Amino acid sequence: MAEKSTNKVKFTVVTPYKNFFEKKVSSVILPTLDGEIGFMPGHTPLVLALKPGIVTVRIDDEISHFTVSEGYAEVGQHLVLAVCNAAESPEEIHVRWIREALDEANEDRKKILKIEDPDARAYALKEVDQKIARAKARIHLIELYGSDHQKERLVELELI
Repeated sequence: MAEKSTNKVKFTVVTPYKNFFEKKVSSVILPTLDGEIGFMPGHTPLVLALKPGIVTVRIDDEISHFTVSEGYAEVGQHLVLAVCNAAESPEEIHVRWIREALDEANEDRKKILKIEDPDARAYALKEVDQKIARAKARIHLIELYGSDHQKERLVELELI
């Protein structure tokens, strides 16, 4: 009789700071530049660019969610590897930090718009836009899957 794990794909999320996630999963949905894409065992191999967003992981009947930042994913028939700058579960996110990151990004944007060199300005704006996208992904994760306290803090800090 075949083992139940043969219908699973090994999913690993690696950041510069830690192995964030490593389990055999039934399916995974990743936020890519081309939209959300789902993977199951036996998927055609490919490499994709990740954008900040919510990852959905299913292990049998259990579903979990977390955010990833920009990065890339390598997909094989029995492996999905996501390499990104950051990954966080709802429990790890402090709403105050989101507010601070957005305030900092808005201040940075004002300074960047004064840069005369168009190439340097475009590069710096891209960095700020990624910071804002990461903050928005965290907000969205908390709106959908965060604790009641986190949701209340989103409202208090005028993030939603």
